[in-house]
Amino acid sequence: MKRLGLALSAGGPRGIAHVGVIQALVDAGLPISAIAGTSVGAYVGGLFAAGIPLPEIARFWQEMGFTQAARFLLPTFPWRGWSSGGELRRALQAMIGDRRIEELSLPFVAVAADLHSGQPVAIDRGPLVDAIQASISVPGLFVPVELDGRTFIDGGVAHPLPVDAVRTLGAEVVVAVDVLVPPEEKRLARINVFTVLFQMATIFQKRIAHLEAEVLRPEVLIVPDFTERAPTYVDVGAGAEIGYRAAQAALPQIRTLLSA
Repeated sequence: MKRLGLALSAGGPRGIAHVGVIQALVDAGLPISAIAGTSVGAYVGGLFAAGIPLPEIARFWQEMGFTQAARFLLPTFPWRGWSSGGELRRALQAMIGDRRIEELSLPFVAVAADLHSGQPVAIDRGPLVDAIQASISVPGLFVPVELDGRTFIDGGVAHPLPVDAVRTLGAEVVVAVDVLVPPEEKRLARINVFTVLFQMATIFQKRIAHLEAEVLRPEVLIVPDFTERAPTYVDVGAGAEIGYRAAQAALPQIRTLLSA
């Protein structure tokens, strides 16, 4: 059987669907050989690669609630980002401890963006907590992360769908999961500086992911449908179930590719 790899996209709270996708593959008995994740994809993929049970990953997200989310976003000074990310780091540390990427039983990379060069960087060694935090450091929201003399921000800025990154880990059949928000889904009832900036980020991330899918050509592309109820950071709703159903629909294609 060929080696199955997952490329998990950026996408904020919609990343809870990544949990459902992985659960569907596990339930189907399809062994995952490698994972590359960007931003929230690095969070879900990294925790899974570290052996954290999927129900625990989902439960942490569901129990976070508004109060915990607010704690993660406490302001920091000097102002290089709204939050230092310290609370989030401590929460991650409590789950995965001092595990290092190169020691994980499941090959994994977290994709971050180098703030100075603008290039995506696949972090494939060092403390897992550092890699995840670098990959999810949303510009303006979290302070950039310093690692090995480089400054990193959220990988979704430069490489939201890391198909090539998981291929470097030996994946022969790449299942890419795109949970990014389509710009047309946004209902801009009020237009102000914040809605314009958020929509701008939505447009370019989705556009980059679309181009990456066309150029890098994952063997399977899963795009969960959130039109009924999109997850938020404080209300994940049925996000994991939506990802599970989307992966189930792709199982026949994945099985055929793995055995070809």
